[in-house]
Amino acid sequence: MEITLRKMIVPRQQRSHPCRRLNELLTIWYQRQQQRRVLLQLNDRMLSDIGISRCEAEQEAAKPFWRE
Repeated sequence: MEITLRKMIVPRQQRSHPCRRLNELLTIWYQRQQQRRVLLQLNDRMLSDIGISRCEAEQEAAKPFWRE
Protein backbone atom coordinates (compact mmCIF):
# COMPACT_ATOMS: atom_id res chain seq x y z
CA MET A 1 0.00 0.00 0.00
CA GLU A 2 2.79 2.41 0.90
CA ILE A 3 4.47 1.99 -2.48
CA THR A 4 1.20 2.66 -4.29
CA LEU A 5 0.64 5.86 -2.33
CA ARG A 6 4.23 6.89 -2.89
CA LYS A 7 3.84 6.48 -6.64
CA MET A 8 0.77 8.67 -6.52
CA ILE A 9 2.45 11.39 -4.48
CA VAL A 10 5.98 11.48 -5.92
CA PRO A 11 6.32 11.97 -9.67
CA ARG A 12 8.27 9.20 -11.38
CA GLN A 13 11.24 11.39 -12.34
CA GLN A 14 11.74 12.45 -8.70
CA ARG A 15 11.86 8.95 -7.22
CA SER A 16 15.30 7.64 -6.30
CA HIS A 17 16.74 4.68 -8.10
CA PRO A 18 17.10 1.66 -5.76
CA CYS A 19 20.89 1.62 -6.27
CA ARG A 20 21.09 5.27 -5.26
CA ARG A 21 19.08 4.62 -2.10
CA LEU A 22 21.32 1.65 -1.29
CA ASN A 23 24.41 3.79 -1.80
CA GLU A 24 22.99 6.46 0.51
CA LEU A 25 22.24 3.86 3.17
CA LEU A 26 25.72 2.36 2.94
CA THR A 27 27.22 5.85 3.24
CA ILE A 28 25.17 6.56 6.37
CA TRP A 29 26.23 3.25 7.90
CA TYR A 30 29.89 3.90 7.13
CA GLN A 31 29.76 7.42 8.59
CA ARG A 32 27.99 6.14 11.70
CA GLN A 33 30.68 3.49 12.21
CA GLN A 34 33.46 6.07 11.76
CA GLN A 35 31.84 8.53 14.19
CA ARG A 36 31.49 5.87 16.85
CA ARG A 37 35.10 4.85 16.41
CA VAL A 38 36.23 8.46 16.83
CA LEU A 39 33.99 8.84 19.87
CA LEU A 40 36.02 6.12 21.63
CA GLN A 41 39.23 8.01 20.91
CA LEU A 42 38.10 11.19 22.66
CA ASN A 43 39.48 11.85 26.13
CA ASP A 44 37.26 12.54 29.12
CA ARG A 45 37.68 16.31 28.76
CA MET A 46 36.55 16.25 25.14
CA LEU A 47 33.59 14.04 26.01
CA SER A 48 32.66 16.45 28.78
CA ASP A 49 32.79 19.32 26.28
CA ILE A 50 30.15 17.61 24.14
CA GLY A 51 28.08 16.67 27.17
CA ILE A 52 28.49 12.91 27.40
CA SER A 53 30.25 10.61 29.83
CA ARG A 54 32.78 7.88 29.05
CA CYS A 55 30.09 5.30 29.82
CA GLU A 56 27.66 6.90 27.34
CA ALA A 57 30.39 7.04 24.70
CA GLU A 58 31.15 3.36 25.16
CA GLN A 59 27.45 2.46 24.98
CA GLU A 60 27.05 4.45 21.76
CA ALA A 61 30.17 2.90 20.24
CA ALA A 62 28.93 -0.59 21.09
CA LYS A 63 25.80 -0.17 18.95
CA PRO A 64 25.80 -1.92 15.57
CA PHE A 65 26.28 0.44 12.61
CA TRP A 66 22.74 -0.11 11.38
CA ARG A 67 21.21 1.21 14.61
CA GLU A 68 20.66 4.92 15.11
